[in-house]
Amino acid sequence: MSRRQSTYWFSIALASALLLVSTGNASFSYEVDDAGIGNPNNLTRAPIPPGESFLYGVDVGIGESDNVTLVQSDKVSQTIATTDADFTLKQQSRLFEVDAKGNFTYLDYLQNAYGGQLIGRFDGTGAVALIPDRLTWVLQENFGQAQIDPFLAVTPTNLENVNYVSTGPDLALRLGPTFFLDMAARYARTTYETSPFDSNRLLGSIGLGMPLSASSTVSINGSYLRVLFDNTVVNTDFDRSSAYGHYEVQGARTDLLVNLGVTKVDQGDESITGPDAKLRLSRKLSSAQKLTLTVGRDLTDASTGFSTLQTGAVGGIVTAPAAVSLTNYTVTYATVDWQYARNRTTLDLSGTWEKDSYDGQPLQDVTRGTAEFRVERYLTQALTAQLLGTVSRENYTNADYAETDGRIGAALTFRAGRGLEIRLRYEHSSRIVSGVASGSGYSENRAFLTIGYRPRIAEST
Repeated sequence: MSRRQSTYWFSIALASALLLVSTGNASFSYEVDDAGIGNPNNLTRAPIPPGESFLYGVDVGIGESDNVTLVQSDKVSQTIATTDADFTLKQQSRLFEVDAKGNFTYLDYLQNAYGGQLIGRFDGTGAVALIPDRLTWVLQENFGQAQIDPFLAVTPTNLENVNYVSTGPDLALRLGPTFFLDMAARYARTTYETSPFDSNRLLGSIGLGMPLSASSTVSINGSYLRVLFDNTVVNTDFDRSSAYGHYEVQGARTDLLVNLGVTKVDQGDESITGPDAKLRLSRKLSSAQKLTLTVGRDLTDASTGFSTLQTGAVGGIVTAPAAVSLTNYTVTYATVDWQYARNRTTLDLSGTWEKDSYDGQPLQDVTRGTAEFRVERYLTQALTAQLLGTVSRENYTNADYAETDGRIGAALTFRAGRGLEIRLRYEHSSRIVSGVASGSGYSENRAFLTIGYRPRIAEST
């Protein structure tokens, strides 16, 4: 993409980030559900102690790639200048809340293999209490990149910027000493840099429930989504509604969330109804270990999937899968994440599996699976070593296409003083393709040396 386009799309995310930051702090917990609406079961159930945290880092550096165009033959090497910035902001008080995370990289290809490229991901939520503990106004922003063609390598020419922003009120009422009634409404706008999927969205949700104990609640919920596309030649407007029961318990070491219901989609002359189920179990195995398991099934669309995209154990800037169409599909998924952190060593293992099924469009059906690991060790007080790896598999069975991608990397980081950070990192990536695009695999080696500033919060021993 051109430098002008990158600057334009980055300014959208930056403006929203500044708006979120300017709202300040809050004392209530907020969660986004699969429909992109505030989950009525998590608006005011568990107050958060006031406080704030702000972590950030910036760096500049130089790197080298031996196959920057990601091809099997006629490889092109390239020297790349990089500028990186990332931050995590959480601020909470009685009236305001901000929870924002951003990670951005600007790459300058010095031999002009591509134009300047800005990639990054921003996810933020800000809320202001208009009436404390009753009425709040929420702003959500999600910005990042998505693949354009699912059958081509992820190069700068096969990426597009995507922006999702929503805003609206949340209302929490108490019906006597036992029952609560929570409602939410949103207007959302989704824009794609290249794909013709821009849309306006009207969303609403309602939940009636009661606490079973000091740590558990049960409720009956409903949600409604109306999607209106700018381009109705290639897209069809649709309505999606859900009704489900919700149970949640937060224990000393175990958290459990269960949703069970049904979702209906009306798109043009077609109507689809399917189960809506989700189970999330989080268990603190010890003072150093935590295990989280999530399984579910739902009817959704690519824009909703983009707004709820999560990173795995490796972290970093995540790219969304290609939005081949904005037709609703049935997604069946499972994720598992194990974390270990103690003294000088951190380990993180994660795995995801997902099957997307499009009713009447079998060529778009796809199965994805990913496994990731990250190991970090403080060798000395100033020197840290890191090892990470990813392997993923994507299979379009009915389109005769499958690919397996692998990535292995290592890094050494030297920290001195209050914030100086020098980092040397290496990464090897590969792609094996079978079916209609066989022969389009590749392998690439990249190495970067960067120097930057990252204030130290606490010393590790």
